[in-house]
Amino acid sequence: MKILVPATSANLGPGFDCLGLSLKLFNETQIQKSGVFSISIGGEGSDNIFLKKNNIFVNIFYEIYEKLSGKKDNFRFIFQNNISLSRGLGSSSAVIVGAIASAYYMSGFKVEKERILDEALIYENHPDNIAPATLGGFVCSLVEKNKVYSIKKEIDKDLAAVVVIPNLAM
Repeated sequence: MKILVPATSANLGPGFDCLGLSLKLFNETQIQKSGVFSISIGGEGSDNIFLKKNNIFVNIFYEIYEKLSGKKDNFRFIFQNNISLSRGLGSSSAVIVGAIASAYYMSGFKVEKERILDEALIYENHPDNIAPATLGGFVCSLVEKNKVYSIKKEIDKDLAAVVVIPNLAM
């Protein structure tokens, strides 16, 4: 299977921890059942050995996959990271959303956006990045009693985002 998850920009204007926007920049992950576990990383973070040994995507994926399927299968993960790490583009949300959606799919369960949002709260406690990464577009969201409530609004297709990425980790 292959999954694409967008970068996001959050804390827009006065919407601290509630307003977010997905961008046309995506992390791509391919996952296949395999006889042995393997991981390959291209793009952002490909030179970071920590991402291979303690990969957040892989850890979340296996945690959910094993819970849903009751199995301990091996998978081959191929990551093409196009979202800059620690630069304010929601790279951690993209990882979390991608891992959850993939685990549901590979377990044979229907991938429901509401379930992804609620499950993602375990790993990231505010929805301003996870909601647009899951739903796409411009999203206003809030959390009440461990449930995410979101409203997605369409934005003008001629509107373009300009992102300046600092050469410093945030």
